[in-house]
Amino acid sequence: MAASGAAGDVAAEVEQAPRRGRRRVWRRFRRHRLALLGTAILVVFTFMAAFAPLVTWHDPNDTDIDALRTPPSWSHVMGTDEAGRDQYARVVYAGRISIAVGLVAAAISTIIGTFLGIVSAYAGGWLDNLIQRAVEIVMMFPTLFALILLVAVIGASVWNIIFIIGILGWPGKTRLVRGQVLSLKEMDFVIGARAVGAGHWRIMLIHILPGVVPYVIVAATLTIAGAILSEASLSFLGLGVRLPTATWGNMMNAAQSLNVLKNQPWLWLPPGIAISTTVIAVNFLGDGLRDALDPRSTID
Repeated sequence: MAASGAAGDVAAEVEQAPRRGRRRVWRRFRRHRLALLGTAILVVFTFMAAFAPLVTWHDPNDTDIDALRTPPSWSHVMGTDEAGRDQYARVVYAGRISIAVGLVAAAISTIIGTFLGIVSAYAGGWLDNLIQRAVEIVMMFPTLFALILLVAVIGASVWNIIFIIGILGWPGKTRLVRGQVLSLKEMDFVIGARAVGAGHWRIMLIHILPGVVPYVIVAATLTIAGAILSEASLSFLGLGVRLPTATWGNMMNAAQSLNVLKNQPWLWLPPGIAISTTVIAVNFLGDGLRDALDPRSTID
């Protein structure tokens, strides 16, 4: 009876372990006030972008020749641009493009980087050397220069920009994942799985991948901010998404004029604030996730 009772206690303990782990992560994250603030900001921005028709009163592409570059007023709370388009509507709708670029590009680079990092570390040998040389070649080129070159060759559509930013962002994640896998693959549970005949793909996906997920999540979160800034940089230079489609970057393009910078701040200040606020919020979120998911943390 005592043995069966002990076995039942052990089974219950094993069953409750994942739930306790999630509660511990949430408790750590909740203590990071800046991460909570960043999450709230991102939720608000994402909600506004997703439901833009409900929170705006003008079509972002409608022009009004009687209201060209007018300052903020009751009818246009953020003023109008050089074509008489409502700035507030364009900032909100631009969030759809800029946030989507960040999310999808981060997903692409994270999937590629995680896959190559696991394969590189687990396989070792010539395959590891080949992947690491590819990492070094991609990292050798300045990111902005490579973005400009590829956009000029492929074109500047939204999906092309997402794809280009995504395929240029994997090397750092590959190195991060590789470093974690090199230590994980020598752990007892991996050696035990190999001893009982588990296949290589099963070991990589079932036993090793969960161990690198916390680091991948943090890296992916921070990549979102980098992707948003990359798109904004391209659009500011006139190489990004073409008008009349609004993005925060191509709205900032108006700031290239000294007259606009000095006398018409409503043309560049709202998208500039949107970019900086989103990037800072994502960084706060990444810091909070890093602290909450760190298995070596002693803060509970």
